[in-house]
Amino acid sequence: MVSQYIAAAIDYVNAMDHWTFVISLQLLGFAFLIILAQIVEKHAAMRGCNRNPLPAWFDRFLRIAFLSILAGPGLYTLDVNFMPFPIFLPLLGLYMFTYADLIEQRGGRSQLFARTWAFFAWMRERFHLKVVKTAELDPQYSYIFGLHPHSVLPFASMIALGDETEKSQFKKLFPGINFRTLAATFAFYIPGYRDVLLWGGVVDAARYSAKYVLKHNLSLALVPGGATEALYCKPDKDIVYLKKRYGFVKLALETGCRLVPVFSFNENNTYDLLGLDNPLLDAFKTKFQRIFGISLPLIKNIFPKSVHVTTVIGKPIEVPHVENPSKEEIQKYLTIYIDSLTELYNENREKFNIPKDKPPLEVI
Repeated sequence: MVSQYIAAAIDYVNAMDHWTFVISLQLLGFAFLIILAQIVEKHAAMRGCNRNPLPAWFDRFLRIAFLSILAGPGLYTLDVNFMPFPIFLPLLGLYMFTYADLIEQRGGRSQLFARTWAFFAWMRERFHLKVVKTAELDPQYSYIFGLHPHSVLPFASMIALGDETEKSQFKKLFPGINFRTLAATFAFYIPGYRDVLLWGGVVDAARYSAKYVLKHNLSLALVPGGATEALYCKPDKDIVYLKKRYGFVKLALETGCRLVPVFSFNENNTYDLLGLDNPLLDAFKTKFQRIFGISLPLIKNIFPKSVHVTTVIGKPIEVPHVENPSKEEIQKYLTIYIDSLTELYNENREKFNIPKDKPPLEVI
């Protein structure tokens, strides 16, 4: 009986013309991805299962399935219609080895080529980027840099810290500070983009990944407000999502790392947004963020605008090493961090904000 069904299916496929087959395959793939998205949301798989890594075989399966469905039918079409023999599908198969290696969960790549690319220098000039130092950072310690605001994408903050070109300001101001940056798990599902992130020193934002970095004597740069904060991005007001963000403070206590608040003034001005304060669009963006762990802003400009961004590096906050911190201890240091960030903002808002009469920083 089973063999009859299989034979019937093969006959049906053989009867299809090429384009019907490709479109059918793509539609089946998207249906599979929708089902997979529901599983991901239910189990928070994009953030790691129960704060532990997913089984490696399942994690790799998710990635291979995603890339195969995303790129497979199109590359098959190119091979069949335009190539004398298959080229693109074999290349896709080779790429799978690095695509699904999960290196972003183990500290990332050792060679950070992207930080020296001319792109960093060009973006630094485009943002008229200036890094301001308010205190010394001893390189013998590890730090957790809290970057604010998230904006649509925190381009300027990442470039301010990650630029290692000849005119790098951060390296000159803080020699000996080596760090990795965190990005949402789904970012490492996007082919090409994933490789640029890894070459730029970006690793998975899951807790087990962050702990791996800190245990290997590196510092971390992260955006505590995450994708949720991006939902509040507005050019005329700075809003940070912090009051319920206990995770990075707990991480600092568990590892004894010092917390450093960082604010990039005018980061929110890099994109023009559509549909601000639209309830329907807000609900859709929230749902998307809940599933994939990344925001889905509706933007008018694909590339960030040329604006004047000033990134101010705050004073380090000493944090004790506590193996199992209590809720009270976590709340205590989160409050200290929020107060320090607010103070940093208030001391510099009139110097660097454009316009200078922006409302005070709102912490939610």
